[in-house]
Amino acid sequence: MIATRIKHLFATVYPKSLGRPYTLREAADKINEDAGEELISVAYLSQLRKGDKREPAFNKLAGVAKLFGVSTDYFLDDETAARTDQQLALVAAMREQGVDRVATRALGLSANSLEAILGMIENARKIEGLADDEGDAPAQEQ
Repeated sequence: MIATRIKHLFATVYPKSLGRPYTLREAADKINEDAGEELISVAYLSQLRKGDKREPAFNKLAGVAKLFGVSTDYFLDDETAARTDQQLALVAAMREQGVDRVATRALGLSANSLEAILGMIENARKIEGLADDEGDAPAQEQ
């Protein structure tokens, strides 16, 4: 269970500046840098990811959790993991679709400007025959 969740974090959570998942070396180096000490080795992290280490030391698991911005409960509690995975899926989808760039550029705009932008997005969705709201059928031309 821990290995599966760590593999998932490696695949989905990484800094935008890196533009790709962490290598084991990069992850271990960042965990150790954040901890201010040699907390985890590449070998130990690899064992966690492969499932060879099934009961890791809490401080090492906490270091991994901090790297990926999740709670340690993510590794131990199915409900927390499911909720976190939904949030991670949304972030990954936003990153893939460039939505994060749109959201970042919209920061600081007035409510009126944001409403106008939303209107443009809704119009573009209609033009492309996409659903007009989450779960709704595509808009039909009349």
